[in-house]
Amino acid sequence: MLWTLYNDDLYEESAPEDIGYVHAQSIAILNGEINAEDSGIPLGSMLATLRQELLQFIPQESISRFTQMISKYFTGLETELRYKKTKTYPSVAECIALRENSICLYPFLQLTEVETGIILPPEIHEHPIIRRLQTLACHLVTFFNEVQSVIKDEATDSIYYNIVKVIQHEHQMSLKEACLEDLRLHNEDLKEFVELQASLPDFGIWQDAVVNWVHYMSMVLSGWKNISTKLDRYNAMEFPNAAELKKRLNQI
Repeated sequence: MLWTLYNDDLYEESAPEDIGYVHAQSIAILNGEINAEDSGIPLGSMLATLRQELLQFIPQESISRFTQMISKYFTGLETELRYKKTKTYPSVAECIALRENSICLYPFLQLTEVETGIILPPEIHEHPIIRRLQTLACHLVTFFNEVQSVIKDEATDSIYYNIVKVIQHEHQMSLKEACLEDLRLHNEDLKEFVELQASLPDFGIWQDAVVNWVHYMSMVLSGWKNISTKLDRYNAMEFPNAAELKKRLNQI
């Protein structure tokens, strides 16, 4: 989680074309292809340490899946920066799709195997219901985050990929109305998540493990809500504006 927050804040003022290098080097570290010293990125040592720690608990196959999800995060981050650079808004549907990746919840969900000590087979991870539950979880965290971070995003000129601001722009409504629409979308996806969780298909010998895995997924949602409400990065009095972030980035 700390890496995610650091990485977001570090590259929030970067040019989108610069993210490709950071993306490639980060994935190479997680795949064990290069070491932190040779990566040339500021947070390389954090990723190298993370890889070594994960190898103590989960197999390479699970780490590879985790790494694929980190790659999705970087793809979302690069897309955000393109909209920020051009000062254009995506559609609401496009924004939800890119934020699904950039919210960086997909990697956290893979780490449930560390908590449970149970390694689920690939066919379960690839099951459409399990994939849909993960997508919904990402949406739920995002919808919550967008309302929470409106002030921060306005301060850092990041409104072009905040779903609330995109809703406000697309439908020409007030900020309050856009927040309520964001909440409606949240509640729709929450309803679907609960319904799917309550009616999981039969996974045979893996049934109990899958039920527990989905339960942990719901716990992650609750945990993120409790933690994020206490983070100074969402407090307008604590978060630096865009000019200050650019200055810090240039010093690295």
